Amino acid sequence: MSDVTLPTARIRITREDASLEQICFEYAFQVLGDARRAARISGYVEAALEANRSIAATGLVLPLGVEVTLPEWRISGTVSQVRLWD
Repeated sequence: MSDVTLPTARIRITREDASLEQICFEYAFQVLGDARRAARISGYVEAALEANRSIAATGLVLPLGVEVTLPEWRISGTVSQVRLWD
């Protein structure tokens, strides 16, 4: 696997009951085309929250019409291996 970069995006919330985590996953899935890989991205939701500080005050469910900026995010293609026993 090679390194992939999720480009910066500006997304308007157009449906009810959308959370920032769900928006981040759907965008990553759209770019990557792989749900498993999109679900395993670490730190992306936190980076999106940092880029949209005012969203934290709205609560878990984002209101309709809010614009969310998703930051550029680099995903490493290397897989780290964890050994349980040596």
